[in-house]
Amino acid sequence: MLAHLSALCSGLYPRPSPHKRILVVNGHPDPSPARFSAGLCAAYTEGAKSCGHKTRHLEVGAAPWPGAQSNHPHWLQFEAAKMLEHLWLADRLFIAFPMWLGGPPPALTLILEELARWQHAEAKALGEKWEGKDAHVVVTASFPSFVYATDHGDVVAAWARSLSALRTSNIMVIGNMDLLSVDDRSTWLSKVRHLGASP
Repeated sequence: MLAHLSALCSGLYPRPSPHKRILVVNGHPDPSPARFSAGLCAAYTEGAKSCGHKTRHLEVGAAPWPGAQSNHPHWLQFEAAKMLEHLWLADRLFIAFPMWLGGPPPALTLILEELARWQHAEAKALGEKWEGKDAHVVVTASFPSFVYATDHGDVVAAWARSLSALRTSNIMVIGNMDLLSVDDRSTWLSKVRHLGASP
């Protein structure tokens, strides 16, 4: 599989690009490997590594939840501080999460909002304009993907635009999760693996 992906990279992107530091973020509140979000993260990582990118992983669901649930500041200052450092150092983010009451899980939103505050403070200190981290986002949902479309773009894109921490270059919404066949899941994993192999 890795050999196939390496050939794919050289065919699609003949001009070598600098290897990136990619942080693969599993935003599911349950970090269990059985969750499809975990599978998406693994597929993206496989693709990224096949092209020489360096990857690190962040499991949002592995952080203690009480502070995230109550929006308590200490959660960001202590339990989530290491996560923020990893986000800060990455050249690109890959974020996978399930649609949660019409949006991302609250812990993921809190962390990205705090990252945006860090970025704005740094940009202000340097007198520069911050454009956000390059990000690939994949969202799983119980309803068909068209349900999340609006007159001004889909719900996920609107969420991404609201976070100045992100500069999303690719967004996928995988709908009807409960009805996906094994073949459908395999197809989505292949798409995400190819996305990870992009320069």
